[in-house]
Amino acid sequence: MTEKSKDVSKLDQPFPWWFILLIPVYVMGALSLMLFPFAGDWRWLNGWLFLFPLAMNITIGYAIINHKNPRVLRNRAKLKKTGLTNATRASASSDRFIYPLMAVGFFGAMILSAVGKRLGWYQLPLSIALVGVVTLNIGVAIMNIAQLHNAHASKILDINQGQVLVDTGLYAQVRHPLYAGAILMAMGIPIALGSLWGLLPAFLAALALVLRIQFEEAMLLKGMQGYADYMERVKYKLIPGIF
Repeated sequence: MTEKSKDVSKLDQPFPWWFILLIPVYVMGALSLMLFPFAGDWRWLNGWLFLFPLAMNITIGYAIINHKNPRVLRNRAKLKKTGLTNATRASASSDRFIYPLMAVGFFGAMILSAVGKRLGWYQLPLSIALVGVVTLNIGVAIMNIAQLHNAHASKILDINQGQVLVDTGLYAQVRHPLYAGAILMAMGIPIALGSLWGLLPAFLAALALVLRIQFEEAMLLKGMQGYADYMERVKYKLIPGIF
């Protein structure tokens, strides 16, 4: 077996179960620090209604992905771009400003919602907040399914070793189902936390993801064989029949 084939086989090895079991601890711990200290209330019901289902959703999704398609988890964990060429590097460099926009959007939606709770800003009724919980978790589920279908769905704009075009499953309906799920998640976060003001950074996250599509498709058109034909077959980017 060559060194290259050994590296490929490592990519398809599942992570140990103890790693998966740490995911809810990490999610609950990290996001708690973005919510309850800013809200000034560790008994904040909306915060816990947001955290528990999200942590369970991510953990169950990643456990399934780890069993059926572990390569995507390894690709999403990488930080170094290895598959770019002179033709694709300019588009992929958009990560330098798109990622900060997304971070401000997603984390800002949580923090601003928590600050609103502390300062007594208008809080959405619990029934509406529960709609937000469902919405964001549908978004996470869509993201999990997209990752299950596409082993090369990395977080950074890159063309991975051995990457091929995926046009089945959700990718037969829209070209960017992962982003569609992320946008649903972003918009559901502040609603789940009972905040209208939190929708402002959530909109920023959504706009950043839509903008990222333009750069990603410019990269894929130059670096992936058959992508232009795929765009002809699958007309819509995020929402079937609409956009």
